[in-house]
Amino acid sequence: MPAVLGAKKEIVVHGETHMTRLLRTLSIFVLVLTVTGLASGQSDPRIGTWKLNVAESKFDPAASRKNETRTYQMSDGAVMVHVELTLSDGSKQEVSFDGTPDGKDHPYNATPAFYADTISVRREGNGFVGESKKDGKLLFTTTDTFSAYGKVLTLTTKGVNAKGQSVNSVRVYEKQ
Repeated sequence: MPAVLGAKKEIVVHGETHMTRLLRTLSIFVLVLTVTGLASGQSDPRIGTWKLNVAESKFDPAASRKNETRTYQMSDGAVMVHVELTLSDGSKQEVSFDGTPDGKDHPYNATPAFYADTISVRREGNGFVGESKKDGKLLFTTTDTFSAYGKVLTLTTKGVNAKGQSVNSVRVYEKQ
């Protein structure tokens, strides 16, 4: 059979073309990323909506609340946090902040005004630690821990508010 000028030869290894092997390798890579959560931005276990389980939580009087919903979302590489809560006196509060675990101070945006003005978050083990400050002075620290399957988030806060009142609490949230 005469050779055809300009015909491309395909390299075949054990019955597979180079392109088939490349596609199979890429498919496995994408599957691994999806399973580990890296492709979908789920490497941060906080991502999603969390509802406070008041019955399982414990509060100092200055930190007590009737309900709370926390939403964590990835936005341009940052973890944006939005919190809506009803305090024990029935007043409502909304707080938003950048919860990216980079150790940098990020401002709180709150209605009505919150007693801390910045928060810095860092990753510690499988959880996170947030330090809330007023005028650069540490007021309280919050440690985030997760259940084995990631369905329960526990926030443990120790410290005081701007008035010097204890705001110690252990708040238990369920993923929605």
